[in-house]
Amino acid sequence: MTEPVFTPSGAATRMAAFAAAASSRAGRDLTAYADLHAWSIAEPDAFWSLVWDHFEVVGSRGAVAAEPTTLPEARFFPDATLNIVDTYLRPVPERDAAGLPIVVQTAEMTGRQGGIGVVTSLTREELLERVAATAAALRARGVAPGDRVALVLPVGIDALVVTLAGLAVGAVMTSAAPEFGVPAIVDRFGQLDPIVLVGTTSYLWAGKRHERRDHLVELVRELPSVRAVLVVPGTDDPMSPIDPDVVDVAGIAARCVAGSDRLLQVDLLADAQRRHRGADRRGGEAAPVGLALQAEVLPFDHPAYVLFSSGTTGKPKCLVHRAGGVLVKHLVEGGLHGDFGPGDRVCFYTTTGWMMWNWAISVLATGATLVLHDGAPTYPAADALFALADTADLTHLGLGARLLDAMRSEGRGLRDDRDLEHLRMVLVTGSPLTEATARWLVDELGDAVMPQPISGGTDLVGCFLAASPTLPVWPGEITRAALGMDVVVYDDEGNPTTDDTPGELVCRNTFPTVPLGIWGDDGTRLHETYFARFPGVWTHGDLTSRTDNGGFIIHGRSDATLNVAGVRIGTGEIYAALEHVPGVVDALAFAQAWDGDTRMVLLVVLAPGIALDDDLRARIRSTLRERGSPRHVPAVVAQVVELPRTLTGKLAEIAVADTVNGRPVRNRDALANPESLDAIAALEELRA
Repeated sequence: MTEPVFTPSGAATRMAAFAAAASSRAGRDLTAYADLHAWSIAEPDAFWSLVWDHFEVVGSRGAVAAEPTTLPEARFFPDATLNIVDTYLRPVPERDAAGLPIVVQTAEMTGRQGGIGVVTSLTREELLERVAATAAALRARGVAPGDRVALVLPVGIDALVVTLAGLAVGAVMTSAAPEFGVPAIVDRFGQLDPIVLVGTTSYLWAGKRHERRDHLVELVRELPSVRAVLVVPGTDDPMSPIDPDVVDVAGIAARCVAGSDRLLQVDLLADAQRRHRGADRRGGEAAPVGLALQAEVLPFDHPAYVLFSSGTTGKPKCLVHRAGGVLVKHLVEGGLHGDFGPGDRVCFYTTTGWMMWNWAISVLATGATLVLHDGAPTYPAADALFALADTADLTHLGLGARLLDAMRSEGRGLRDDRDLEHLRMVLVTGSPLTEATARWLVDELGDAVMPQPISGGTDLVGCFLAASPTLPVWPGEITRAALGMDVVVYDDEGNPTTDDTPGELVCRNTFPTVPLGIWGDDGTRLHETYFARFPGVWTHGDLTSRTDNGGFIIHGRSDATLNVAGVRIGTGEIYAALEHVPGVVDALAFAQAWDGDTRMVLLVVLAPGIALDDDLRARIRSTLRERGSPRHVPAVVAQVVELPRTLTGKLAEIAVADTVNGRPVRNRDALANPESLDAIAALEELRA
């Protein structure tokens, strides 16, 4: 048995404090994680009540926290009323009295050594004032509870302020990253009929300015429900003051409505905020500067967000998430599993088009300082996010596993010329954290920094699996099921597996972030997506196995699982083995119909200067045979320049299989680089 890569030091953690509170409430010892988890499943009313009380959620809780029900129903806090923004922006004495910021924004610094700098920071009072002004501006534009507000902005304080303001007035918020193409955004937002759109005129990415005026105009034309547009000016240099005069708002407005009789209000966001600075929540009357925001009081299940599936198999599913559910679930994941709290600085690198944007906003509810980074994660180098950790004194850094793989393959020294003494946890998601990368990460950062792989999805805007800061972390594994989540692995007959045989990751109990539904669906699509295979059980679509340590290994998506001579092979097993082949920096495996049967094809992206010759092909095959089995060895190995990925960075394995096998790819606009499919289809190796 391998040794853990991280062992807790015994220092006080928020998980341990919560376990002590749970023990007191339950009248028995729940300090062991297994016992605490079992209690959270067996006694959901007691568990979720304690979550609310322990984190001092602002609102009226009601007598009941969880009513008995089965999936897809989710009945939590049925009598509660709240606005989650009140918890996000509540006073935190340990932070506020010390003058610490509630939010910090960092960004790419063109022409600056290191490439990353702090743009601005806000105290709680400053953020509260901006949110209050923006909420008043939204109300002045007719936004009422239940209306949709959409934003196409880079990650930053403007995006945060608009999101919090929209939630405060009861709007349903949805977002996309500015690099998304217009068709991809319209596929998403067009289903929702938003009445307000907040967009930018440009953004900075990898040291280059990307113009977005035409993009914004085209987007407004394609969304006829939009009645008002708030514009955020972009800038070449985030350190320079933004001059509103450089943005021709009138010109943008005229172009948006050209050729139609449409009435459209277009303003700079900053101008709208200035006009409503200090306004009260309803009447818009002048009030003292710094007036506390009085948000709409709403039911626990009031919709807060619409998030989107990747959309590679058709139009993206619009998943509607309940406000209260998002808050309490994220408090468990960040405040307990992540050990976030006052004095911490937390950054999870994301774009506004990924669920981790919504997840990151909930950092505010823990009292920690939220750090938002605007820019490419690999600028000016592959390990730029660790330069960010140094610049912003991060205690917690979150990023995708693929970024860490790239850093390791380039031989980056994460502590080189950096002060990372504050850093104590690295959260990893997006794809499995391989054993090799987990060991490398600990070797680079030392045994005082906890690696925490987590796994969940947009579907639940949260995690099924996580680690506990009170438990060891084993390489290649995710430590445990998250609190409140009855997660097991099912075989094909719907029985829990008793060994390490891969099967379906399922959740057998209801939880607060079960989606309210899919927008425009009568429940049929939701049922078919998650509950049709095993009634009353959430089937997530991850091929997963259990370990002797009590953890989980995710082998890849179930719908991309390969069947070779009757043996199911998770593509993640192949990618993990290839970590041990120097020069292979990315890979994708799929099944190709061939000669009346199927064969496995492996596409590889190689490091600069390396070509796929017979020797490298032989090393790839021998490594897959030794670390997997003869069934893991592909029939064809071909080199490509890049692999297709979705707009949120996931490998598009199904799109490749469909392209090569002559099936239509149902939504190429959902891919960040659809042209890569054409290059793959043209490979000579696929015709021999």
